[in-house]
Amino acid sequence: MTRNRPPLRQPTRVQRAPRRIPDRTPATPVRASTQPKSWHSERRRGVVAAVVVTCFLGVLLSGYGIHTQMTNAAARAAAREAQAAMLMAAALRTGTLLFVPQNGNVCRRRWIDNETWTLSDGGDVVCEEEVTWNANLPVRERKVERRLDAIRQLFQSKTLSVE
Repeated sequence: MTRNRPPLRQPTRVQRAPRRIPDRTPATPVRASTQPKSWHSERRRGVVAAVVVTCFLGVLLSGYGIHTQMTNAAARAAAREAQAAMLMAAALRTGTLLFVPQNGNVCRRRWIDNETWTLSDGGDVVCEEEVTWNANLPVRERKVERRLDAIRQLFQSKTLSVE
């Protein structure tokens, strides 16, 4: 028994898929241009560099000016504070005591030196003249009174809002 065999086909070429991993062949070096660079591009780079340097120097000088102004202002403020402290110390170096009599309008004034704690006679003065500087000052409210008033107003506003 002989079998009938189909005729054989000719072999065909198989195409392979392209590689996904690039070849590890070294890249060809880029040749440097043999032509000299144009004067226009060099001048452009020079102008850009000059502008950058100028801006940098401007920022530095502005920072220095601001620093100098702030330092001078702080020094002036410290000098004013020192002068005020010296004036305050001079004012507190001596003080006045006023002895008010039970009857009459003539008060006895005494000076006290806070450094040595000595009393010296300041003479007799009219009490009304000596105390008038205090008459124009506003009367201070006490903290307790203010707090009580605030609490009272809070309760009053709540009772008004409920009605």
